[in-house]
Amino acid sequence: MKKLICLFALLTSTVTWAATNGGTEADHEQLRQLLITTQEAVNNDRLEDLEAYLHEDYVITVMNQEIVTRDWTLTQLFNEWFKKPDAIIKSLKIAPVASIESRIYDGRFGYCYGTSTDTYELADGRDFAFESKWTATMIKEGDQWKLLALHVGVDPIENPLIDGDRAGFGFGGVLIEFSRLFN
Repeated sequence: MKKLICLFALLTSTVTWAATNGGTEADHEQLRQLLITTQEAVNNDRLEDLEAYLHEDYVITVMNQEIVTRDWTLTQLFNEWFKKPDAIIKSLKIAPVASIESRIYDGRFGYCYGTSTDTYELADGRDFAFESKWTATMIKEGDQWKLLALHVGVDPIENPLIDGDRAGFGFGGVLIEFSRLFN
């Protein structure tokens, strides 16, 4: 029985080590660069710079919980938000920070999470800075890490849009403002 327990302990510790010890420093550097590239692309309205870093089956859930995929792309979403004639949002600046070093499994899959200060400038000159949280899942294809899934969320109750309208318009004003921003 003792031999069986020792064998089980050895096997499980080896499997755990293999699953979580798959990343090299080069992997982590490439993933850090992916975060920087994402920030620069969004902040400078160069979303085409991200195309090479998106897996063919990527899915992104943005702050208002819209889903972005190859069928409804980031460029289409940003055109809708920022570039249509009656767009309420003028620009977006993000400042993501990873809370952990990416966890890499089998040298091929990884995840990371963190926070970001996302500042929306509205067409009327107001701006709102949201403290968001994000979780990303990446996959390595050949020697290139790509974004497979990203989810971004904000606190729906404690945020500057709600705080500003809470004082002046109450909850009804909050709902009106939120629907104006994302419709």
